[in-house]
Amino acid sequence: MTRTLPGAALAAALLAGTASAAPPADTILFVSARDALVAYDAATGDEKARFATPGLSSDMLITPEGLLVLNHRDANQVVLVDARTLREVGRIPSSGIGGTRPVHLYLAPDRPDGRRLVVIANDGNAQRPTRSDNSALIIDATDPAAPKVAGEVQLGIGHHKLAFSRDGLRFSASNIADCDEVVGVYDITDPAKPGRLLAVTGADLGLDGKDGRPACDPTGRQGRRPGPHGAATLAASGLHAHNANGTGQFILIEAEATPPRLAAVLQTTGGSGGASIAVHPGGRFAYGPQNTPRTGGEGERAGGPCQIGQLAVIDGTERRLAAQVPILYDAGCGALPASAAGARPAYAFVTPDGATLAVTVGTLNASEPGRAEVLALFDLADPAKPVQVASVPVGKSAGHRDAAITRDGRFLFVPGNQDASVTVVDLAARRAVKRLAVAAEPNRVAAWSPSAGPTKAPGTIVLAGR
Repeated sequence: MTRTLPGAALAAALLAGTASAAPPADTILFVSARDALVAYDAATGDEKARFATPGLSSDMLITPEGLLVLNHRDANQVVLVDARTLREVGRIPSSGIGGTRPVHLYLAPDRPDGRRLVVIANDGNAQRPTRSDNSALIIDATDPAAPKVAGEVQLGIGHHKLAFSRDGLRFSASNIADCDEVVGVYDITDPAKPGRLLAVTGADLGLDGKDGRPACDPTGRQGRRPGPHGAATLAASGLHAHNANGTGQFILIEAEATPPRLAAVLQTTGGSGGASIAVHPGGRFAYGPQNTPRTGGEGERAGGPCQIGQLAVIDGTERRLAAQVPILYDAGCGALPASAAGARPAYAFVTPDGATLAVTVGTLNASEPGRAEVLALFDLADPAKPVQVASVPVGKSAGHRDAAITRDGRFLFVPGNQDASVTVVDLAARRAVKRLAVAAEPNRVAAWSPSAGPTKAPGTIVLAGR
């Protein structure tokens, strides 16, 4: 079935001069939408396959061997599809120890033992948070035809984001609703026997309730809520960075040390919120989008008239904040469009050549009337001093917005959950080249090409020179 966009949307898709720039002709685009995972021919928009996933799903990745892994959140399942043949491999429970609500998932880096591991983070019941239903399920995907559960470990109280050691033998997990373990470091040398090595507490972040300091409170009602959300590994040093978005701090952990230890806590000015951290291919600098300061904010969180947040630049070598750069809805804009009320930065992506940083833009709340319609871009000629350039028009989105980048860094696939679209952005040319009509409420995207391989999976560490 061929799907096209009508009217103005179709006109936007047929951009002048785009024929010379496009993903490989054999690219299959996978879209996780409401009630279905759908595969499309990325060149034509033709539907190639459809898999039932009632309700909503969350994170999705494709391994280098071609195994697609999807967290079917509303069914507490992990869906496994062969991206090469477009056939379902199987479905497994997201937990064997009581974990529920799988949201984020990650591809562990290459390990000395050669095993290909995918780690599933179960977030538990958001309304009645306890430790008992939070876990990390480890899947051995070495053989894409026969993936299997390799182990599982209980985490702190989620939502969770993970970062990995460069050898894939450890990970750190943030726990958004926990003060006893804001971030934990876990050993998975033997996936069947994972174990916690370190717990960073709220007190370690200065939230101890002493000498006038606030106490740590996961609800934020009787103290400060760290609320970590966003993680990455700085390949040059091996440091793990976690965004404590409730306090505006970035937590740096020496996760590869024996024993692992807290390295530094970096405090931003006026910063809060955020959901991701992207790392420059040189491995020294990382970029954490935050939701404040912003237009309409108060005090330290007050931003300019078109500001939707800021970009915190982390120097992992000197363990300091190198810069705090405003994020505008569009470079040079004088006011935030009324149609984009509540716009905020979401996921960040750096091209492998280190030239460009892309930040998807959603809204603060899916129920708000505003809709975001841009992809924010920064020039990284000086990786310590990002410079915002013109934003790229993309499909309409509300709430959180994901994306997927090709492994060569040339193209970014950006879903629009309000107009059922995926915009293909040429990051080298810094412009949109195609817009495809897809299934309703696209949430996550990934792509597979027999000639170019998969889009970069969450958690993958890009080491300089590789």
